[in-house]
Amino acid sequence: MARIVLFILTLFACIACSVQSKEKIHRSTKNYQAAQQTRKQSAKNSKAGDKILKTGYYMAMTSKEIIRGSCWDYINTVYNRAGYPQSKRRYILKGKKNRGPYAKPGMIQKGDWLYYINHSYHNVEHSGIFVKWVNKKKRIAKILSYGGQSRKKPGRYRNYDLSHVYTIIRPKN
Repeated sequence: MARIVLFILTLFACIACSVQSKEKIHRSTKNYQAAQQTRKQSAKNSKAGDKILKTGYYMAMTSKEIIRGSCWDYINTVYNRAGYPQSKRRYILKGKKNRGPYAKPGMIQKGDWLYYINHSYHNVEHSGIFVKWVNKKKRIAKILSYGGQSRKKPGRYRNYDLSHVYTIIRPKN
């Protein structure tokens, strides 16, 4: 009798381990598929970001174009010329200058149009195109921006404190 009970308990333990293993495999397959999907989306975003950065570089450094208007007008022109008009853009984050929510560094990708508080110039709202992190931990990034304010200067690359990014716009693929 004890042998039968021991046999049944062993059998149940084996079945339980088998079911648990299948669940783990199913979950890890789902995680793998989600990671693959994220990588594919990142690659698409990366291509769009590259196109925006290339267009912005051409306008700022090669043709040295001056756009009448503000930083917003300049960035809007870059996006339009890169093939991303208003209908091909999406909000990743949409907050308010003084209330947030504010972006975490991991949310920001190259080519993103950012609205942020310009801590280096009277804490005014400013917008620019994210190029790369200079110091991610301190939230310092290289940004393609435009001075506007009737200045007769092309876009420029500068480092900005991105501790208060309240809007992220990204091209749709």
